[in-house]
Amino acid sequence: MIRFFIKNGNNSLKFDAPTDELFDHLGSIGIFEDIPITCSEKIYLDFYPTDDNDKIAKIVCERLLPEDRISDVNSLCARLDGQWQITDEEFENALAENDVRGALNIKAAYEKLREDLTQLNNLSM
Repeated sequence: MIRFFIKNGNNSLKFDAPTDELFDHLGSIGIFEDIPITCSEKIYLDFYPTDDNDKIAKIVCERLLPEDRISDVNSLCARLDGQWQITDEEFENALAENDVRGALNIKAAYEKLREDLTQLNNLSM
């Protein structure tokens, strides 16, 4: 869903989120803590959708905040990965309605959208 490129000193790493090995990946290049997705003096981090056609990944990338932790983004990706019962238009509208930004807020908005759609589908049956 989202590809991360991280450089720590002379060590670099590229991996796709979601992953169950997040902290193993980070540890392999000398990072032993949950880091924000912003660049710092010591650590360079970049992220982008793994597939140019993945509109939901693009929406997520555009709405992440500099202070979002990489573990929160990974968790969000795990929740969204393969959840295509919601269209990218529905997802984007749900986020745009309240200008939702940040990994944790996006995840909460997604959960609410799923709940709303489930209730709507139950009512229509």
